[in-house]
Amino acid sequence: MIVHDFWERLNFSKQIGHLEDLLEYLLTIIPGSVKWVKATEDEDRSGVDYWIVRDGLRPLAVDVKHREFDPIERWGVDDICIETTAVYVGPPKPPWLDEYRKVKGWTIDPQKRTDLIVYTWPLSNGGRRFWVVYFPFLCHVAQKFWRRWAAEYGEKAVRNRDYLTLCVFPPRYVVERAIRQCLLGTVEPPIPQCVDHWGQFFWNWGQ
Repeated sequence: MIVHDFWERLNFSKQIGHLEDLLEYLLTIIPGSVKWVKATEDEDRSGVDYWIVRDGLRPLAVDVKHREFDPIERWGVDDICIETTAVYVGPPKPPWLDEYRKVKGWTIDPQKRTDLIVYTWPLSNGGRRFWVVYFPFLCHVAQKFWRRWAAEYGEKAVRNRDYLTLCVFPPRYVVERAIRQCLLGTVEPPIPQCVDHWGQFFWNWGQ
């Protein structure tokens, strides 16, 4: 079982190549961007790695999620990490029971202080590919579908000293499709009902 902790992840992130190039690219695609600023360690703990400073607007919080390898190159599958449970204190093997889930995972936590998630994967040629996603939409579909994804793809455990962290790795297209489905569509008005009351007709709009 893989063992991680906050400082190990922080040191790993500092060693990622091409990160400054990625941040500079974000400045080119986010209107009004002026510069990027590295977050403090306290801000890092709350889910912010970098700030995108914008002219006359509040800065955007960016959380970068690095993967040690590219699942496409290793397994031929483009998946992403959905953290379902940040702190799990039960036995270190399935079944993963809700009674031992003590802290919800970052992906389903609406209190996470983040605007943009940037997933990155290393490429065999030394570069990195990435995916930028608006966190509130990712959080919404993760909250809605994580149990379905866990049942279909399984939850994997990472040991963090005296507790586990549980994650599920659905294919990226599955998550993208879920986000598109929640963003596209129509909002229909309630169907009016004709009610006969003392010889008159009134519109009852479903109240």
